[in-house]
Amino acid sequence: MKGRGVERVGSVFEKLRLEGKTAFIPYICAGDPSLDVTRRLVLALERAGSDMLELGVPFSDPIADGPTIQRATGRALRAGA
Repeated sequence: MKGRGVERVGSVFEKLRLEGKTAFIPYICAGDPSLDVTRRLVLALERAGSDMLELGVPFSDPIADGPTIQRATGRALRAGA
């Protein structure tokens, strides 16, 4: 897939739609439990066939997120992310 940002995302969804497939888009919080594990997870998810990856950026006040993502954010920040 060529392109960046919205164009690239749109082209992935269009390709999957034409093939009658759904997308595999995992979410991980960067730095949870460590930046090294995050790097390895990103590579493993690519090898596993992820169509896209949502990479959460930890911040100190994740009030709009649910408890699972809040806990992941807390772990990432405590680990130095």
